[in-house]
Amino acid sequence: MTGSRHDTAPEEGNRDSMVSLRTVANIGDLRTRARNRLPRHLFDFIDGAAFREVTRDDNLAELAKLRFRQRTLRDVSRVTLATTLLGQNATMPLAIAPTGISGILAGGGCGEMLAAKASAAAGIPFTLGMMALSSIEDVCAVAPPPFFQMCMMRDRELVAAMVKRADAAGCPALVLTTTWPFYSQHDRLTNNPAWSMPPRIVSRALLEYAARPAWSLSTLFGRGVRFRNFDAHRAAPWDIVEIVGQLDASTTWDDVAWLRDLWPRKLVLKGINEPEDAERAVSVGADGLVVSNHGGNQLDECSATILMLPAVVKAVGTRIEVLMDGGIRSGQDILKAVALGARGCLIGRAHLYGLGAAGEAGVVKALDVIRNQLQITTGLVGLADVKDASPAILYNPPQVG
Repeated sequence: MTGSRHDTAPEEGNRDSMVSLRTVANIGDLRTRARNRLPRHLFDFIDGAAFREVTRDDNLAELAKLRFRQRTLRDVSRVTLATTLLGQNATMPLAIAPTGISGILAGGGCGEMLAAKASAAAGIPFTLGMMALSSIEDVCAVAPPPFFQMCMMRDRELVAAMVKRADAAGCPALVLTTTWPFYSQHDRLTNNPAWSMPPRIVSRALLEYAARPAWSLSTLFGRGVRFRNFDAHRAAPWDIVEIVGQLDASTTWDDVAWLRDLWPRKLVLKGINEPEDAERAVSVGADGLVVSNHGGNQLDECSATILMLPAVVKAVGTRIEVLMDGGIRSGQDILKAVALGARGCLIGRAHLYGLGAAGEAGVVKALDVIRNQLQITTGLVGLADVKDASPAILYNPPQVG
């Protein structure tokens, strides 16, 4: 992806944002700026998680517990971060995770397109979610074909049609989210009477919108909230309740096998956290899996992904590519995951904070921050190539029973 024709600086309108982002040191700074720019209920949508948010917090806490060994007097004058992810060149072991409805955060409903452009400029893969506000074709018009994510839906003809569109667009990988048989409860949103999707200007959120004029005006005069990956399949627009109602809680491994026969390129199963399920992923012909608890957005009070990663890696060895998400907020987090066997990581909230803070420039900044942290930390643990990371660089790696 490096050297793509899309590797351009952010558009003219983002230069002021870039200036204001010069003092951003970490993803936490972007989170603060996103909170200050977005209506409260929209910030809660991207920042919150299921029920009491225990798993979301554990993802962060367990990564933070890991400590590096500091090795010195090694030649780290040139530190290499480049790798491949699912056959795609990547300038670092990182990809953007699929995040539904993220288009609403910036660009008047074009947020996914802005994030895809930032990913292309950074030389890393971008994953477009089926519930994005931008279509596959929208993204392909501004960036290389993305990985495409979907859930299994009751209407198998709809699933097959989406798969066909992703194939026609040249998407290099299809990512099936396995942790979404139905929508979980988010206490933070339930407690907020202003929450609605699409946003309603005349609603209880009116004061929130008035307090965030930049976002509100951009959204009001933008292209509107439509689930454009679904638009091609009928004339009337789909609403979120209807789409969630399409989620198929009866999905089994037989359905994955059906999808494997349907899809000609890389197939990735996202949400594989147990060694037994990882073995099944290999047997059904998946090319990759993502150790993922959906960022704590589905099953609350389950294990942090960094704790599950070593057992999954041990179970599958080199037979399938293993990625990880959940709590990744820094280059240090990526290095820890790679040390424990992940080929790379996906980020969701980390790039959403950037998108909410400053649109495309905010995502560019998020990726720059993470790259800088990873570059420095890889060298300071004594490695010249991030691919050489192993449990030996950690003091207290999780043990596999």
